[in-house]
Amino acid sequence: MRKGLMVSVVVASLLLGVGSLQAKEMSANHQKQVRTMKNYVKNEVNFQSSKFKMASKDISLGLNNTIKAIDLLGKKDNKKAQKLLEEATKAFDRALKIEPGLKLVPIDNEIMVYNYQGSVKSIKLATSLAKDALKKHDLQFVRDVIDPLKDEIDISTHYIPMDLYPQSTKIALSLLKNGKSKEALQELVLGLSTIVGDEVVIPVPLLTAQDLVVKASKIDKKKKKEALALLDQAKVELERAKYLGYTIGNEAAYKELTSKINGIEKEIKGKNIVEKLYTDLKAKIKALVSKTRSHKKEFKSGGMQSGLSVEHKDAVKEENKDVENFVTKGRLNAF
Repeated sequence: MRKGLMVSVVVASLLLGVGSLQAKEMSANHQKQVRTMKNYVKNEVNFQSSKFKMASKDISLGLNNTIKAIDLLGKKDNKKAQKLLEEATKAFDRALKIEPGLKLVPIDNEIMVYNYQGSVKSIKLATSLAKDALKKHDLQFVRDVIDPLKDEIDISTHYIPMDLYPQSTKIALSLLKNGKSKEALQELVLGLSTIVGDEVVIPVPLLTAQDLVVKASKIDKKKKKEALALLDQAKVELERAKYLGYTIGNEAAYKELTSKINGIEKEIKGKNIVEKLYTDLKAKIKALVSKTRSHKKEFKSGGMQSGLSVEHKDAVKEENKDVENFVTKGRLNAF
């Protein structure tokens, strides 16, 4: 089976496994981790959670039923599969009747927070060790060293293309009614391959630096040492962001922030007239945080966003045996 199709089925099984297509609940351990986070990180997680708008009940019902139908077709229970596809088709039709212009609709959202507190020195050492191991092709060691170097909030979202997915459901239903269960299964898996997603990565060091700058701006002018200590730590966080790879694509903006912090520190040591400097710095770092929030890296769950090519359909047909075996063996329920 091609990787794309396998990923689609796995994604579907994960969605089905939560019992409904609502935003995935975090594990108990992860929830505990969130409770111990700094407030500014927790606020960002809450902000990102509030942005997710769940698909309508009809769309959720339709998608759930098509996924269950795949499982039933793998078990040769065509009668129940047909009933589910009929219900799915009606549900999709209701949703499209209300909003005919629907395209990509979010169906699943997951937020994960990774907390790495290592210093710049530790990051450089880990990077150096990984480089040496890479030269020796010791990829297992490289993964062990590099994987923990994450200090970020990851937001992953999957979308169902409502201009494509319901079509595959109708075609599958028609094929099944005509006794073509194998072809119906092909079409349903093809439909799953159109599910797409994106990922947003928000660097925690940037949020930390922002919080430190805000705190420094509120300190009494007479408490110079306290303000300078906070600003120095903010520069450390920006440097951590650099060596963790979060500045790529925004090198100039990060460099400018460090320069502006240096300027404020110099002013604090002098006449200490920093109100306007702080205002400018806070605006710059806020703009960078907003830019990071809006940056999305698109990934596909195995399909395409616009149209289903003949070549793609032919590929699915050729892989039918692998797809059927994958589902029949119960791997859909194993995740």
